[in-house]
Amino acid sequence: MFLFLTLVGVFISIRWIDIPVATHFLPNIDRFAVVGHGLGSSILVAGEMTLITGLAVARIIQGHLSQKNKALFIACCASLSAFAANDYVLKILFGRPNPFDHFVGAQAELFHYFKGDQHSSFPSGHMVIATAFAVTLIRLYPKTWPFFFVLLSIANVALVVGDWHFVSDTIAGFFVGGTAGFIAGELWLRHCRTRNEDLDDRAPG
Repeated sequence: MFLFLTLVGVFISIRWIDIPVATHFLPNIDRFAVVGHGLGSSILVAGEMTLITGLAVARIIQGHLSQKNKALFIACCASLSAFAANDYVLKILFGRPNPFDHFVGAQAELFHYFKGDQHSSFPSGHMVIATAFAVTLIRLYPKTWPFFFVLLSIANVALVVGDWHFVSDTIAGFFVGGTAGFIAGELWLRHCRTRNEDLDDRAPG
């Protein structure tokens, strides 16, 4: 169902929304061109790698991690894995120029299939990494969804207003990241349930 809605949303955006919206925010391209070419995602990756390293060191020193810290660790791993798959598989597959390359670089074609690189625009790597992290934590702690919904909405608007991405890029990025986050959260929950069942079986009767 979500895949169908994503495909419909992407089709509608590419057909009628992407170019008019990006053209409206065209004055922002020069202002945010550097960030649009990877700096923003690099900061997110560096932040998550730093957090993972800190949690790993804490695990070594203390001998254990709290459940919340384990959830953060899983969320970061899911986020980085989804980001890598997006950057090195999906972006190369679709090869869509970002707004800067489309307007300033005069790459008129919407997609260059199998000719993309890490600077390609579809799906949005920013949305993939952010959504995978958020949805993992939402799956593990459902009551956090309003907080992350607001943050993801702000991020989505910022990417479009800053002319870093087309609307359809963020829709696709949300789906890819959300799918990765949900799977990661679900697998961790199943692992925890299985582990608890094993411990119950081993408990003296």
